[in-house]
Amino acid sequence: MPVVVALATAVALCLVSQVPSATMASPIVTPNSHQKTFIHPSVKPATVCGTVIGIDFDKEEFSVGFVNLTNQVELIPNKDRDIYTPSYVRIIDFPDDSTREILFGKDALTRPLNEREEKLKKAIYEERKKYWPVQNYSLPIPDIDFQFEPDRAYGLGEFNSINLQKFYWRFPRSVLYTEEGVMMVGDEWENVSPRSNRGGSWNATGQCPGPTDAELEYGRKRREKEYMQKLTVVGLLMGQAKEMAEERLREKVKFAVVTVPSLTDKSHSRTSRDTPPALHTEGLVRGGLCPLRVLEQSEAAVLAYEPQISKAERAAGGRPQTVVFYYLNRFTEGISVFETNRDPAEEDFLRLKTVAKYHFYPSVRERMEKAMVRYLYDMYTDGSHIALDTPRKGCDNCEWILDGYDSNPKEQAMAFLRNDIEEVTYQSRTWPLDDSESDAKEEWFFVSMTEYVMLTRKEWKDFERAWLKSHFGAMLDRAYEKSGVEIEARPQRIDHFLIVDESRFRNRTSSIMREVLGGSAELNELVDSAIEHKLGLVVSHGAARVADYFTKRSSRHSCP
Repeated sequence: MPVVVALATAVALCLVSQVPSATMASPIVTPNSHQKTFIHPSVKPATVCGTVIGIDFDKEEFSVGFVNLTNQVELIPNKDRDIYTPSYVRIIDFPDDSTREILFGKDALTRPLNEREEKLKKAIYEERKKYWPVQNYSLPIPDIDFQFEPDRAYGLGEFNSINLQKFYWRFPRSVLYTEEGVMMVGDEWENVSPRSNRGGSWNATGQCPGPTDAELEYGRKRREKEYMQKLTVVGLLMGQAKEMAEERLREKVKFAVVTVPSLTDKSHSRTSRDTPPALHTEGLVRGGLCPLRVLEQSEAAVLAYEPQISKAERAAGGRPQTVVFYYLNRFTEGISVFETNRDPAEEDFLRLKTVAKYHFYPSVRERMEKAMVRYLYDMYTDGSHIALDTPRKGCDNCEWILDGYDSNPKEQAMAFLRNDIEEVTYQSRTWPLDDSESDAKEEWFFVSMTEYVMLTRKEWKDFERAWLKSHFGAMLDRAYEKSGVEIEARPQRIDHFLIVDESRFRNRTSSIMREVLGGSAELNELVDSAIEHKLGLVVSHGAARVADYFTKRSSRHSCP
């Protein structure tokens, strides 16, 4: 509830600053809630003006779009002629003359420091050293701790700033090692907090005391300052989006629809904590824009196909349409079930009600490879293997496997299998889809230096397809279970499905999902030749479609 209050407050403040006499109820709801995901706002004609833009603001990049006069979504390129701009900004404050230099996107990430900026970097470092380590938690937090550094690009990614002199690998948060060294995956660790290592002195009884009240208060104040620092970054990025739109449209832009990142390689709880919706709405206001709607990525993706769904709804005599959205990439996957919720007699934009939703974060590819390891190992133990007269050659990891699992034959065999399966998985991306000669080729999977099991490429593909079909069905069932939807309350009919697959399975996902959903001839896959099935593009189109709804409701074609 506090999030909704914060969003409504941001909208109200923005509207008051733009149109003092205007009043409106907040159209913004909490992402992932199971209420209507699009609320018809009571916007007076005098409230919204000009073209409303859609901003897809992801953790790593953002895009700006609108619907042009031909009713096509147009994504606005930046100065580098890219439709995506990295969501990073570099802020360089020079204390000697009180000037500020701001770099956006690629410039923020790639431009090297000049001599003046190098001196500033050293000065900040020397000043911070005076306060290390913290000795008195009751003293004010020094401002120098939160001064923007000239050699860092600040954003909302997994690392809130990138040191230009380093390269960070981004690890998916799909596993967690517990105190006992046990690896847990997916739901098993959703409610577990990662182990935190903090220094402390041991008392006489051998116990490490917890943080003091002063330390807790100190930590709270630091988080507040970190939030304000992020808010500054978001405000500057939103201002950049506004500037890009105004340059393209050649008019004042004051209103926007924005998406919040939800389909990531990180746990949703962490994503929500790092980038709460209030951060986006407050950032929009700071950037000179009024937030009319905050969309989660999954609903924005479905709303990209609003014209198709609305047409089908009218053809069905106003019967609500049910849509399944499935997203898959190399790190994670998510499935959502939506139902349209509006009276077609009203000239109203499509509204969605969330029926079920489930996001899962370990890699689908890795889980399928583990299933393949078990399948091939069972073939081996059943006697379906072949022995060689001489040990295999050309194995880069064999020596490491032999040394690491010499006392456990089963683990050694499975390690050999994992090694070969990873290699074949990589090669399978280049296999022809429908080629009998290619399908008949054999692939060897070793379980030792002299024994292997064999599959044809067709058998490999058949296993993949059967596993994915079972997995997709389980994902849909899990979405209903996690959302508390009883079997009798589940939709009896699925009208549309949308697949955004950025994994190596993309050529098969649609046909498999169609089978999972019943395979009815009336089941419609949402496709549009103008929208490439990449998450960023689909979400950007959805944000622009919602923005266009507000644009068309405006009685004024331009903002003062």
